[in-house]
Amino acid sequence: MYAIMRSKKLSSFGCVAASLKHCYRGRETPNAIPELTHWNQHLEASNTDEAMGKLREMLPEKRRKDAVLAVEYVMTASPDWWKQANQEQQAEFFARSRKWLADKYGADRIITASIHRDEKSPHLSAFVIPLTQDGRLSAKEFIGDRKKMSLDQSTFAASVADLGLHRGIEGSKARHTRLKAFYSAIETPEQHIEITPEALEPRRYKPNGIAEKLGLSKRFENQETIARRLTKAVQEGYAKAVEMAAIARQEREKARQAQETSKNLRDRLKPVLDALEPLDAQNRRIFGELMRLAGEKLLSNQQQQQAQRKEQEREAKRDRSGPSMSR
Repeated sequence: MYAIMRSKKLSSFGCVAASLKHCYRGRETPNAIPELTHWNQHLEASNTDEAMGKLREMLPEKRRKDAVLAVEYVMTASPDWWKQANQEQQAEFFARSRKWLADKYGADRIITASIHRDEKSPHLSAFVIPLTQDGRLSAKEFIGDRKKMSLDQSTFAASVADLGLHRGIEGSKARHTRLKAFYSAIETPEQHIEITPEALEPRRYKPNGIAEKLGLSKRFENQETIARRLTKAVQEGYAKAVEMAAIARQEREKARQAQETSKNLRDRLKPVLDALEPLDAQNRRIFGELMRLAGEKLLSNQQQQQAQRKEQEREAKRDRSGPSMSR
């Protein structure tokens, strides 16, 4: 079972407001269950206007036109984990998620954080301002490149590791599911395409030419054209279902790769985990924090080694291509 984190950069007030309206259920959310919406919790800000007000107050007056104003995060776990986790564990997951964001950006940079329990999988939706200590907007400094995003996935998973959650396989070739696609997958209801008898009837083409415009002649679809029209309609109708199926295949492949990679590690760690079983929750959290720090240190060492190897390769290449001495 995996810890899941997705992020999205928002570069305009309109984009931020639209995402906040979804967060506060200010617009229709097809996959949400209205009877459960009252169980949602809104922290830091109670509505869209309040959150937008906090955003405007914190933004620096001087900023680039294309600057990222906020970063939206969705933090959740595998559906099976929510089925077996008790209320205390679920509350701890949300608390750890907020703490991870506060440690990364600063607690005052979180303009709102909402716990949604009215959808298939509970999740935390949070909006943070990528504001540096010297008052600059810089999503690049916080999110960075692929290596930094990979490190974020590792540290987030480590922060909830003792809750029984793991990171997806590092370096997997499975494609990352973007936040828009993630929301689309959990919100889109089942689709049913129906072909009516009327759709099988040949349709008249739009008049073209003087004779047709005067009604002297008419053109209608033939069977081949009707078949193409109906095929296109079915393909467009099921396009979203195909996209969701592709996402599901990717997630299954991720799970398969992770299971193969982690099986031996679990077997090797079993004696350690068995020894930790008698510890209370506080000590388990301490152990989880130690594991997180160890993981960061290991990743940092690996990155330094990779940088050193690349530098050695560049130096060797310069030596080979240097000027030759002639008599």
